[in-house]
Amino acid sequence: MKDGILKKFSVKELNAELFMPFTISSGSHSRLENLVFRLEAHGGAAGYGEAAIATHITGETRGRTAQSLERAGALLAGRDAADYLGALCLLEGELGGNRAALAAAQMAVLDLACRLQGVSLWKFFGGRSPELKTDITVVIGGAATAYEFTKKMRRRGFSIFKVKTGRDMDEDFKRLEAVKKAAPGCAIYLDANCAYGAKEAEKFIKDLARRGIRPAVVEQPVAKEDVEGLAYLTRRLAMPVCADESAYSLDDVFELIRKKAVSAVNIKLTKLGFLRAREVWSLARAKGIKLMMGEMVESELASAAAAQFAGGLGGFDFIDLDTPFFIKDSGMTGGAFLSDDGVYSLAGIKAGIGIRPRGR
Repeated sequence: MKDGILKKFSVKELNAELFMPFTISSGSHSRLENLVFRLEAHGGAAGYGEAAIATHITGETRGRTAQSLERAGALLAGRDAADYLGALCLLEGELGGNRAALAAAQMAVLDLACRLQGVSLWKFFGGRSPELKTDITVVIGGAATAYEFTKKMRRRGFSIFKVKTGRDMDEDFKRLEAVKKAAPGCAIYLDANCAYGAKEAEKFIKDLARRGIRPAVVEQPVAKEDVEGLAYLTRRLAMPVCADESAYSLDDVFELIRKKAVSAVNIKLTKLGFLRAREVWSLARAKGIKLMMGEMVESELASAAAAQFAGGLGGFDFIDLDTPFFIKDSGMTGGAFLSDDGVYSLAGIKAGIGIRPRGR
Protein backbone atom coordinates (compact mmCIF):
# COMPACT_ATOMS: atom_id res chain seq x y z
CA MET A 1 0.00 0.00 0.00
CA LYS A 2 1.26 3.50 -0.85
CA ASP A 3 2.59 5.58 2.06
CA GLY A 4 0.24 8.46 1.20
CA ILE A 5 -3.04 6.55 1.55
CA LEU A 6 -5.09 8.09 4.36
CA LYS A 7 -5.81 5.39 6.92
CA LYS A 8 -7.10 7.09 10.08
CA PHE A 9 -8.10 10.37 11.65
CA SER A 10 -8.93 11.88 15.01
CA VAL A 11 -10.80 14.89 16.37
CA LYS A 12 -9.57 16.26 19.69
CA GLU A 13 -10.51 19.24 21.81
CA LEU A 14 -8.00 22.08 22.03
CA ASN A 15 -8.49 23.95 25.32
CA ALA A 16 -6.34 26.71 26.81
CA GLU A 17 -6.63 29.71 29.09
CA LEU A 18 -6.18 33.24 27.79
CA PHE A 19 -4.10 35.89 29.54
CA MET A 20 -7.10 38.23 29.27
CA PRO A 21 -10.59 38.02 27.75
CA PHE A 22 -10.52 38.69 24.01
CA THR A 23 -13.44 41.12 23.94
CA ILE A 24 -14.91 42.75 20.84
CA SER A 25 -18.17 44.59 20.22
CA SER A 26 -20.08 41.40 19.38
CA GLY A 27 -18.85 39.12 22.16
CA SER A 28 -15.91 37.77 24.11
CA HIS A 29 -13.59 34.77 24.37
CA SER A 30 -12.34 33.96 27.87
CA ARG A 31 -10.78 30.62 26.85
CA LEU A 32 -9.56 28.91 23.72
CA GLU A 33 -12.05 26.17 22.91
CA ASN A 34 -11.15 24.89 19.45
CA LEU A 35 -10.68 21.48 17.82
CA VAL A 36 -7.67 19.73 16.28
CA PHE A 37 -8.18 17.44 13.29
CA ARG A 38 -5.42 14.88 12.64
CA LEU A 39 -4.98 12.83 9.47
CA GLU A 40 -2.53 9.95 9.32
CA ALA A 41 -1.30 8.21 6.18
CA HIS A 42 -0.33 4.55 5.83
CA GLY A 43 3.40 5.39 5.99
CA GLY A 44 2.99 7.15 9.35
CA ALA A 45 3.09 10.78 8.21
CA ALA A 46 0.43 13.00 9.80
CA GLY A 47 -1.16 16.35 9.03
CA TYR A 48 -2.96 18.67 11.44
CA GLY A 49 -5.69 21.26 11.14
CA GLU A 50 -7.36 23.57 13.63
CA ALA A 51 -11.03 24.50 13.75
CA ALA A 52 -11.51 27.88 15.43
CA ILE A 53 -14.94 28.13 17.02
CA ALA A 54 -16.39 31.66 17.21
CA THR A 55 -20.09 31.14 17.91
CA HIS A 56 -20.77 34.83 18.60
CA ILE A 57 -19.48 35.71 15.13
CA THR A 58 -20.26 32.76 12.84
CA GLY A 59 -22.94 30.88 14.77
CA GLU A 60 -20.93 27.65 14.51
CA THR A 61 -20.73 25.44 17.58
CA ARG A 62 -18.09 23.06 18.83
CA GLY A 63 -20.44 20.10 18.77
CA ARG A 64 -21.54 20.63 15.20
CA THR A 65 -17.97 21.27 14.07
CA ALA A 66 -16.79 18.05 15.72
CA GLN A 67 -19.51 16.14 13.88
CA SER A 68 -18.47 17.76 10.60
CA LEU A 69 -14.85 16.76 11.16
CA GLU A 70 -15.86 13.18 11.92
CA ARG A 71 -17.67 13.22 8.60
CA ALA A 72 -14.63 14.70 6.88
CA GLY A 73 -12.44 11.93 8.27
CA ALA A 74 -14.80 9.27 6.96
CA LEU A 75 -14.90 10.92 3.52
CA LEU A 76 -11.11 11.09 3.31
CA ALA A 77 -10.38 7.55 4.49
CA GLY A 78 -8.70 5.49 1.79
CA ARG A 79 -7.91 8.48 -0.44
CA ASP A 80 -4.39 9.13 -1.65
CA ALA A 81 -2.75 12.32 -0.38
CA ALA A 82 -1.29 12.71 -3.88
CA ASP A 83 -4.80 13.76 -4.92
CA TYR A 84 -4.84 16.57 -2.37
CA LEU A 85 -6.67 18.86 -4.81
CA GLY A 86 -9.46 16.33 -5.22
CA ALA A 87 -9.68 16.05 -1.43
CA LEU A 88 -9.87 19.83 -1.03
CA CYS A 89 -12.66 20.02 -3.61
CA LEU A 90 -14.54 17.15 -1.98
CA LEU A 91 -14.37 18.90 1.39
CA GLU A 92 -15.47 22.18 -0.18
CA GLY A 93 -18.62 20.54 -1.47
CA GLU A 94 -19.42 18.64 1.71
CA LEU A 95 -18.49 21.08 4.49
CA GLY A 96 -19.32 24.48 3.02
CA GLY A 97 -21.98 25.03 5.67
CA ASN A 98 -19.46 24.63 8.50
CA ARG A 99 -16.49 26.78 7.57
CA ALA A 100 -14.44 26.11 10.72
CA ALA A 101 -14.54 22.39 9.97
CA LEU A 102 -13.78 23.02 6.29
CA ALA A 103 -10.71 25.09 7.14
CA ALA A 104 -9.41 22.49 9.63
CA ALA A 105 -9.89 19.54 7.28
CA GLN A 106 -8.30 21.33 4.31
CA MET A 107 -5.45 22.48 6.56
CA ALA A 108 -4.74 18.90 7.62
CA VAL A 109 -4.79 17.67 4.01
CA LEU A 110 -2.32 20.33 2.90
CA ASP A 111 -0.11 19.84 5.95
CA LEU A 112 0.10 16.12 5.21
CA ALA A 113 0.68 16.59 1.47
CA CYS A 114 3.47 19.08 2.11
CA ARG A 115 5.07 16.86 4.75
CA LEU A 116 5.09 13.96 2.28
CA GLN A 117 6.81 16.21 -0.27
CA GLY A 118 9.23 17.69 2.26
CA VAL A 119 8.19 21.29 1.54
CA SER A 120 6.72 23.95 3.79
CA LEU A 121 3.25 25.34 3.27
CA TRP A 122 5.00 28.66 2.66
CA LYS A 123 6.94 27.27 -0.30
CA PHE A 124 3.85 25.41 -1.53
CA PHE A 125 1.99 28.72 -1.86
CA GLY A 126 4.88 30.44 -3.65
CA GLY A 127 7.48 31.40 -1.04
CA ARG A 128 7.29 35.12 -1.80
CA SER A 129 7.56 36.91 1.57
CA PRO A 130 9.89 35.19 4.07
CA GLU A 131 8.89 37.42 6.99
CA LEU A 132 5.59 38.88 8.19
CA LYS A 133 5.10 41.15 11.18
CA THR A 134 1.72 41.03 12.87
CA ASP A 135 -0.13 43.77 14.66
CA ILE A 136 -1.26 43.24 18.26
CA THR A 137 -4.88 43.71 19.33
CA VAL A 138 -6.02 46.07 22.07
CA VAL A 139 -9.32 44.52 23.14
CA ILE A 140 -12.33 46.35 24.53
CA GLY A 141 -11.83 47.32 28.17
CA GLY A 142 -10.68 50.24 30.31
CA ALA A 143 -8.33 52.96 29.11
CA ALA A 144 -5.82 52.29 31.89
CA THR A 145 -5.61 48.62 30.94
CA ALA A 146 -5.21 49.57 27.28
CA TYR A 147 -2.37 51.94 28.16
CA GLU A 148 -0.45 49.38 30.21
CA PHE A 149 -0.97 46.62 27.63
CA THR A 150 0.14 48.87 24.76
CA LYS A 151 3.16 50.11 26.67
CA LYS A 152 4.20 46.53 27.48
CA MET A 153 3.81 45.34 23.90
CA ARG A 154 5.60 48.40 22.54
CA ARG A 155 8.58 47.55 24.74
CA ARG A 156 8.54 44.06 23.24
CA GLY A 157 8.82 45.55 19.76
CA PHE A 158 5.27 45.71 18.43
CA SER A 159 4.66 48.79 16.28
CA ILE A 160 1.10 48.28 14.99
CA PHE A 161 -1.87 48.28 17.37
CA LYS A 162 -5.31 47.10 16.29
CA VAL A 163 -7.88 48.69 18.57
CA LYS A 164 -11.30 47.09 19.00
CA THR A 165 -14.18 49.56 19.34
CA GLY A 166 -17.94 49.69 19.23
CA ARG A 167 -19.50 49.26 22.67
CA ASP A 168 -19.12 52.75 24.15
CA MET A 169 -17.86 55.59 21.97
CA ASP A 170 -16.65 57.77 24.85
CA GLU A 171 -14.65 54.86 26.25
CA ASP A 172 -13.34 54.13 22.75
CA PHE A 173 -11.95 57.67 22.50
CA LYS A 174 -10.23 57.24 25.87
CA ARG A 175 -8.71 53.89 24.90
CA LEU A 176 -7.47 55.16 21.55
CA GLU A 177 -5.89 58.19 23.21
CA ALA A 178 -4.28 55.85 25.74
CA VAL A 179 -2.86 53.69 22.92
CA LYS A 180 -1.48 56.76 21.14
CA LYS A 181 0.13 57.99 24.36
CA ALA A 182 1.67 54.59 25.13
CA ALA A 183 2.97 54.06 21.58
CA PRO A 184 3.57 57.45 19.96
CA GLY A 185 4.24 57.31 16.25
CA CYS A 186 2.98 53.74 15.89
CA ALA A 187 0.31 52.68 13.41
CA ILE A 188 -3.25 52.16 14.64
CA TYR A 189 -5.81 49.93 12.97
CA LEU A 190 -9.49 50.30 13.92
CA ASP A 191 -11.92 47.37 14.10
CA ALA A 192 -15.55 47.94 15.09
CA ASN A 193 -16.87 44.44 14.27
CA CYS A 194 -20.14 45.75 12.76
CA ALA A 195 -20.91 48.19 15.60
CA TYR A 196 -21.76 51.45 13.80
CA GLY A 197 -24.05 52.99 11.26
CA ALA A 198 -22.24 54.54 8.30
CA LYS A 199 -22.66 58.18 9.31
CA GLU A 200 -21.91 57.35 12.94
CA ALA A 201 -18.66 55.70 11.83
CA GLU A 202 -17.79 58.71 9.69
CA LYS A 203 -18.32 61.07 12.61
CA PHE A 204 -16.24 58.82 14.87
CA ILE A 205 -13.32 58.90 12.42
CA LYS A 206 -13.56 62.69 12.09
CA ASP A 207 -13.63 63.11 15.87
CA LEU A 208 -10.55 60.89 16.11
CA ALA A 209 -8.77 63.08 13.55
CA ARG A 210 -9.44 66.12 15.72
CA ARG A 211 -7.66 64.25 18.50
CA GLY A 212 -4.70 63.60 16.23
CA ILE A 213 -5.52 59.92 15.66
CA ARG A 214 -5.69 58.71 12.05
CA PRO A 215 -6.15 54.94 11.68
CA ALA A 216 -4.21 53.28 8.87
CA VAL A 217 -7.27 51.10 8.11
CA VAL A 218 -10.87 50.90 9.32
CA GLU A 219 -12.19 47.36 9.49
CA GLN A 220 -15.86 46.37 9.32
CA PRO A 221 -17.34 49.61 10.72
CA VAL A 222 -20.94 48.71 9.81
CA ALA A 223 -23.25 45.69 9.95
CA LYS A 224 -22.24 42.80 7.71
CA GLU A 225 -25.25 43.22 5.41
CA ASP A 226 -24.79 47.00 5.06
CA VAL A 227 -22.99 47.06 1.72
CA GLU A 228 -24.23 50.57 1.01
CA GLY A 229 -22.77 51.74 4.30
CA LEU A 230 -19.39 50.27 3.38
CA ALA A 231 -19.56 51.94 -0.03
CA TYR A 232 -20.44 55.29 1.55
CA LEU A 233 -17.47 55.11 3.90
CA THR A 234 -15.14 53.94 1.13
CA ARG A 235 -16.04 57.09 -0.81
CA ARG A 236 -15.81 59.39 2.19
CA LEU A 237 -12.82 58.24 4.22
CA ALA A 238 -9.16 58.83 3.40
CA MET A 239 -7.98 55.46 4.74
CA PRO A 240 -8.86 51.98 3.41
CA VAL A 241 -12.20 50.52 4.50
CA CYS A 242 -11.78 46.77 5.03
CA ALA A 243 -14.58 44.18 4.94
CA ASP A 244 -14.40 41.27 7.37
CA GLU A 245 -17.81 39.99 8.46
CA SER A 246 -19.24 41.26 5.15
CA ALA A 247 -16.67 39.14 3.27
CA TYR A 248 -17.77 35.70 4.47
CA SER A 249 -17.65 34.02 1.05
CA LEU A 250 -16.13 34.40 -2.39
CA ASP A 251 -19.54 35.50 -3.66
CA ASP A 252 -19.62 38.22 -0.99
CA VAL A 253 -16.21 39.51 -2.03
CA PHE A 254 -17.09 39.41 -5.72
CA GLU A 255 -20.13 41.64 -5.08
CA LEU A 256 -18.30 43.99 -2.70
CA ILE A 257 -15.60 44.60 -5.29
CA ARG A 258 -18.04 44.84 -8.20
CA LYS A 259 -20.03 47.50 -6.32
CA LYS A 260 -16.82 49.34 -5.30
CA ALA A 261 -17.97 49.03 -1.70
CA VAL A 262 -14.56 48.41 -0.09
CA SER A 263 -10.91 49.19 -0.63
CA ALA A 264 -9.63 46.22 1.43
CA VAL A 265 -10.72 42.68 2.35
CA ASN A 266 -9.81 40.56 5.36
CA ILE A 267 -9.04 36.97 4.34
CA LYS A 268 -9.58 34.44 7.12
CA LEU A 269 -9.12 30.76 6.40
CA THR A 270 -11.78 29.97 9.00
CA LYS A 271 -14.32 31.91 6.94
CA LEU A 272 -13.31 30.75 3.48
CA GLY A 273 -11.23 27.60 3.57
CA PHE A 274 -8.06 27.42 1.47
CA LEU A 275 -9.50 27.14 -2.04
CA ARG A 276 -11.83 30.10 -1.81
CA ALA A 277 -9.31 32.14 0.17
CA ARG A 278 -6.90 31.68 -2.75
CA GLU A 279 -9.59 32.88 -5.15
CA VAL A 280 -10.33 35.94 -3.02
CA TRP A 281 -6.61 36.73 -3.09
CA SER A 282 -6.57 36.49 -6.91
CA LEU A 283 -9.64 38.64 -7.37
CA ALA A 284 -8.51 41.31 -4.93
CA ARG A 285 -5.04 41.50 -6.46
CA ALA A 286 -6.49 41.78 -9.96
CA LYS A 287 -8.70 44.70 -8.89
CA GLY A 288 -6.14 46.55 -6.76
CA ILE A 289 -7.95 45.83 -3.50
CA LYS A 290 -5.76 45.80 -0.40
CA LEU A 291 -5.58 42.61 1.65
CA MET A 292 -5.52 41.80 5.35
CA MET A 293 -4.66 38.32 6.62
CA GLY A 294 -6.72 37.70 9.73
CA GLU A 295 -7.88 34.96 12.06
CA MET A 296 -10.33 34.10 14.82
CA VAL A 297 -8.91 33.19 18.25
CA GLU A 298 -6.45 30.55 17.05
CA SER A 299 -3.37 28.78 18.35
CA GLU A 300 0.06 28.67 16.72
CA LEU A 301 -1.17 25.86 14.44
CA ALA A 302 -3.82 27.79 12.52
CA SER A 303 -1.89 31.06 12.88
CA ALA A 304 1.19 29.50 11.27
CA ALA A 305 -0.92 28.11 8.44
CA ALA A 306 -2.40 31.57 7.82
CA ALA A 307 1.02 33.22 7.96
CA GLN A 308 2.41 30.77 5.41
CA PHE A 309 -0.60 31.26 3.15
CA ALA A 310 -0.04 35.04 3.25
CA GLY A 311 3.73 34.92 3.05
CA GLY A 312 3.69 32.33 0.30
CA LEU A 313 1.33 34.26 -1.95
CA GLY A 314 2.60 37.72 -0.97
CA GLY A 315 0.78 40.98 -1.59
CA PHE A 316 -0.78 41.41 1.86
CA ASP A 317 -0.94 44.94 3.23
CA PHE A 318 -2.09 44.19 6.79
CA ILE A 319 -1.21 41.17 8.96
CA ASP A 320 -3.44 40.41 11.96
CA LEU A 321 -2.22 37.05 13.28
CA ASP A 322 -1.65 37.87 16.92
CA THR A 323 -3.91 35.57 18.93
CA PRO A 324 -1.09 33.18 19.95
CA PHE A 325 0.13 36.03 22.17
CA PHE A 326 -3.13 35.86 24.16
CA ILE A 327 -2.94 32.12 24.88
CA LYS A 328 -1.16 30.85 28.00
CA ASP A 329 -0.28 27.38 26.73
CA SER A 330 -1.90 25.93 23.64
CA GLY A 331 -0.04 22.63 23.91
CA MET A 332 1.60 23.13 20.51
CA THR A 333 5.24 22.55 19.62
CA GLY A 334 7.41 23.79 16.76
CA GLY A 335 6.58 27.51 16.92
CA ALA A 336 10.13 28.87 17.16
CA PHE A 337 9.63 30.86 13.95
CA LEU A 338 7.25 33.30 15.73
CA SER A 339 9.30 35.85 17.67
CA ASP A 340 8.32 37.71 20.82
CA ASP A 341 7.84 40.91 18.84
CA GLY A 342 5.40 39.32 16.39
CA VAL A 343 7.59 38.40 13.43
CA TYR A 344 6.79 35.20 11.54
CA SER A 345 10.05 33.93 9.99
CA LEU A 346 8.90 31.43 7.37
CA ALA A 347 11.93 30.48 5.29
CA GLY A 348 13.29 28.01 7.85
CA ILE A 349 10.17 25.84 8.07
CA LYS A 350 11.15 22.42 6.72
CA ALA A 351 7.87 20.65 5.98
CA GLY A 352 4.15 21.34 6.18
CA ILE A 353 2.92 23.89 8.70
CA GLY A 354 5.74 23.07 11.11
CA ILE A 355 3.42 22.97 14.15
CA ARG A 356 1.81 20.02 15.88
CA PRO A 357 0.29 19.24 19.27
CA ARG A 358 2.82 18.06 21.83
CA GLY A 359 2.90 14.30 22.18
CA ARG A 360 1.03 13.60 18.93
